[in-house]
Amino acid sequence: MRERYLAAVRSRQPEDNAGNKLFSGLLRPTLREGLPKRLVIIPDSRLHLLPFDALKDEAGKYILESSVVTYAPSATVLHLLRQSRPVKPASLTFLGVGGVIHPQSATVVSAATGSTKPMKDSTFDFFDVQGIQFPDLPGSRQEVMSVAGIVSGVDRVLLGADATETNFKGLPLADFGVIHLAVHGVANSQFPDRAALVLSNSPESHEDGLLQVREIRDLAFNAELVTLSACDSGSGRLLGEEGIANLERAFLLAGAKSVVASLWTADDTFTIALMKRMYQHLADGDDKGAALRQSKLDLLKEFGNQALPMRRYFYGFKTAFPMMTRAPSNLRRL
Repeated sequence: MRERYLAAVRSRQPEDNAGNKLFSGLLRPTLREGLPKRLVIIPDSRLHLLPFDALKDEAGKYILESSVVTYAPSATVLHLLRQSRPVKPASLTFLGVGGVIHPQSATVVSAATGSTKPMKDSTFDFFDVQGIQFPDLPGSRQEVMSVAGIVSGVDRVLLGADATETNFKGLPLADFGVIHLAVHGVANSQFPDRAALVLSNSPESHEDGLLQVREIRDLAFNAELVTLSACDSGSGRLLGEEGIANLERAFLLAGAKSVVASLWTADDTFTIALMKRMYQHLADGDDKGAALRQSKLDLLKEFGNQALPMRRYFYGFKTAFPMMTRAPSNLRRL
């Protein structure tokens, strides 16, 4: 049923029947007095790939219309996070990365076979990664600049030729309260440590421009929020009770307090609209889960029946680690 539901969403087809059955089987048995204002989902196995807020209840309403839905890898981790003492707040407000320069060809050349194929999604096997030629994302520059226009006291923006792996790693990453990366993402279920965010490459450096999971884990973050506005940043190898090995998990292990990631392909245009609204709600004082939920509701209200094709994109975004804290005070508009 889960596979049928996801296939329908990804192909922009109606998914009401499958969605209703998933709601009845997964959520209804746990609800005694209707949907709560907040749902913390601790999924298992392939349920990590399911956007619970996109399911519909018996009345035909999306879960996100009633509840803020966030995710945690386990009840133990959730408890420890909520009991942990607050650390020293970040001294810098915001770091944005976007407008990465890529070759124009959207063809993937397999290093294993030498064959070519169109770039339909961003999930490849281990041998494909080095041969990918990524198309530019012109909207990513606009996205970062739009978000920067909402945030008070922007400290650093890396755009175009400056958006290199070397420059990113060279920053005091642990000092930023919010980090936003609008870049290509590459998931890798076979070798999850090779999953990567794609940045620009500096010819004079020894970096390849692929900020991989194994490298992210060795970095230090203290951000209240890391937004991975990238394809498949929430996808990866399923580890059963241990969760899912992906880019999102790497940032959490490196110290990020919460991560917004995408379960599948992110559309350039719709993602800009979603992110602008999410950061505006953060600036207005909403907590992270509520801000993402409200931004989705805004798009549904604005586009009405036209929102069906869009759900493929914005329902894929989720908030991991449901710390019910508001955005840093210096992120809000003065």
